[in-house]
Amino acid sequence: MNKWFWILLISGIAVVASGLFLVYTILKERRRKRNFGSVWTTGSLRKRATHPKLLVFYQKSYAKLQSVPIFSHQMKRIRKRLSAINTYDEYTLRKETMRITFLSLGSLLLVIVLLGIFSRSWVAVFFGVLISVVVNEMFLDLFVNRIEDKQLKQFAQFLEDDRHFYQELRMVDESIYQAAQVSAHEIKLQVEKIHEILVSNEPTKGLENYYAVAPNRYLKVFSGISHLVQEYGDRTLQKGSMYLNAINKLVQEIRYDLLRRQRLRYKLGGLTMIALAPILLSFPLKRWGESYFPITKEFYEGRIGYIIQLSIYAIAVISYVLIRKLSENDEAKYVTKGKRKQWEKKLCKWPPLKWLVDRLVPANHTRQHYRLDMLLKEANSPLTMEWFFLHRVLVSIGSFLAVLVLCLFLHWNAVHHIFNDPTKVDMNILGYMNEQEIQSAREITEADNKMINELKDAKDLSRDRVVEEVQKSGGSMETVDLNTTVNRIMEKIQVINSEYLKWYELLLAIAMGVVGYNLPLWILLFQRRMRALEMQNEVDQFHVLISILCEFERISVESVLEWMERYGIIFKPAIQRALLTYDSGAEEALKTLQQEAPFEPFERIVRRLLQAVEKISIHDAFDDLEMEQEYYAEQKKERLERLIRKKTSWGKMIGWTPGALLIGLYLVFPFLYMSFGQLSDLSTKIQSI
Repeated sequence: MNKWFWILLISGIAVVASGLFLVYTILKERRRKRNFGSVWTTGSLRKRATHPKLLVFYQKSYAKLQSVPIFSHQMKRIRKRLSAINTYDEYTLRKETMRITFLSLGSLLLVIVLLGIFSRSWVAVFFGVLISVVVNEMFLDLFVNRIEDKQLKQFAQFLEDDRHFYQELRMVDESIYQAAQVSAHEIKLQVEKIHEILVSNEPTKGLENYYAVAPNRYLKVFSGISHLVQEYGDRTLQKGSMYLNAINKLVQEIRYDLLRRQRLRYKLGGLTMIALAPILLSFPLKRWGESYFPITKEFYEGRIGYIIQLSIYAIAVISYVLIRKLSENDEAKYVTKGKRKQWEKKLCKWPPLKWLVDRLVPANHTRQHYRLDMLLKEANSPLTMEWFFLHRVLVSIGSFLAVLVLCLFLHWNAVHHIFNDPTKVDMNILGYMNEQEIQSAREITEADNKMINELKDAKDLSRDRVVEEVQKSGGSMETVDLNTTVNRIMEKIQVINSEYLKWYELLLAIAMGVVGYNLPLWILLFQRRMRALEMQNEVDQFHVLISILCEFERISVESVLEWMERYGIIFKPAIQRALLTYDSGAEEALKTLQQEAPFEPFERIVRRLLQAVEKISIHDAFDDLEMEQEYYAEQKKERLERLIRKKTSWGKMIGWTPGALLIGLYLVFPFLYMSFGQLSDLSTKIQSI
C-alpha cells in the first residue's frame, strides 16, 4: 500500500504542476499574440498596475477558470464577499478574486501534499482535506479582513483631507469631491458615489439606496451627516464648526475600531488552527509512539485508544466552532448573513420531521417561547424557531447514531484484532519483537483461529473440551505449555462471545443524543455571552452618534432611532421593531424597545429618548454627553482593554484545550497505561514462578 501511495502522490503532484505550467504558458503566449493594451484604456487600472503581466494573468485566469467546478465555486464566494465590502470596478474585482483564489487554494494544495508525504496515511490525507475546507474559510476571512482594515484606514485619511478642503471651501459637496481626487482608489469609488448622490435631484432617495449597499456604517453616517449639513447648513459651536466636529468624532471612532480589530486579531490569530491541529498531529504522534514504543500500538488500536482519539477530535471541532463564534464577534459580524441555502425549508416539508418539530417547538405566548425567541435575536441567529429545533433534532439523531456506530465498530475491531494480530507470548517490556518472533506469533494466531472456529459455537464450552481439542491439534505438550494454550484460547473465545451491543452502550448513545440535542442551544448561549461583551462598546458608539445628531435643531426622536438602526449592529433588530411600531405610539414603541434590549446603558439612552418625545428637546436630554466627553473617552479605553483581556483569555483557554488533551491523553496516558499493564503481567509471572 505504501508503494502505491507514493506512486499516486508523486503522479498527482506532477499532473498538478504540469497543468499549472501549461495554463501559464498558454496565457502568456496568447498575450503576446493579442494587443491587450486597449483593455486598460477604459479606466485607471493600467496606471495603477504594479505588475502588468500578473494582472493580465489574473484577468485571463478568471475567464478560463469559471467553468472549472472547484475554482468557480471558490471564485463566486470570494467575489460575493468582496462585492459586499467595497465597490470595485470589474477589473479590480476580478484581480482581487483571482489573487485570493490562487493564494488560498495553492496554500491548501501544498499543505495536503506535505501532509501526505510526512504522514503516509490515506486517513491523514482525508482529514487534511476536511481541515483544508476550514483553512480555506480562514484564508478568506483573513484576506477580507485586511481589505476591510485597508478601507477603514483609507476612509480615515479621506476624512482628514475632507476636513482640510472644507475649511478652505466651506462647501460640503465640493470638499468631498476635492478630497476624493487625492484619495486611494478603493475609497475614492465610495466617496465619489456619495458625491453623486449629494448633487443629484433626489439625494434623500439616493441615500436610502446607498444605505442598503454601503460597506460599513461609518460611510453611512458620513453620507447622512453631509446631506444634513448641505440641506440645513452648518453651525458654529463652542468647539468650532458642527460639520468639522462630526468629522473629528468619526475619525476617532474609526481609529478606536481599527485598534480594537487589530489587537484582537493579534491576540486571537491562529487559534482556530491551534484548535484543529491535534487532529492532524495525532497521526505522526501515533506513528512515533508505535515506532519507538511498540507496546503502545495495542493501546492505539484498542477500545480506549479509539475512544480517546475520537473524543479529542470532537473536542477540537467544538473548540473550532466556539472560536469561530468568538472571532465573528471580534470582526463585528453580527449582521445577518446574505442569502443562504435554506435547506431547512425543504426538510421541514417532510411529514415525519415536520410533525416532530411541531411537537417540540414551545407554544406561542409561553415563557419558554418568549425566552427562546429572545435568545435567537440576541445571538443574531438567522434561524427561525422551527429551523432551530430542526437543527437540534438532526444533531441529536446524528450524535445518537455516531455513538451507536462507534460501539459496533469497537466490537468488530476487538474481534478483528483477535483473529489477525500476532499473538504475543513472550516479549520485552517495551513490546519489541524481531522478525522471527513475529513469524512465530502469527503461526500461533493461525493455530488458535482454527480451534476458535471449531469451539466458539459450542453451547457448553468446558475447559476439558478445549484441552481435548488442543491435544488433538498440537499433539503431546508439556503441562505448562498446555495450560498456557488452553487459557489463551478460552480467553479469546470469551472476548469474542462478549463483543456485542450492551444495554449500557445503548443508554450511552441515548445520553449523547440528549447532549447533541442541547449542543446548538449551548452554542447560542455562548454566542450571546460573547456578544454581551460588545454591547457596551456599541452603546459608547451610540453616544458619539447622538452627540453629533443632537446639534441639528430639526432632529427628532424618530430620526435618532433611524440613525441608530442604520449605525447599530447588536441592537439593530430591536430598534428595527421599534421603528415599525413607532407611528402607532412613540412611548409604547420605546418602552417595548427597553424590554427587548435589557441592557442598562442602552436602557438609559432609551429613557432619555422617552423624555425627548414630548417634555424636552433631544439636545437637552443628552446635554451631558458633550460635557463628559473626556470622561467617556477614558472610560472607553478602559473597557476596550477589559474586552481584549476577556476575549483573549476565553480564546486561549478554548484553543489550547484540544492540544493539552492530545499531549495528556494521547501521548502520556498510553505509556502509563501499557506500562502498568506490563508490570502487572510481570508481577503475576513472578508470583507463579
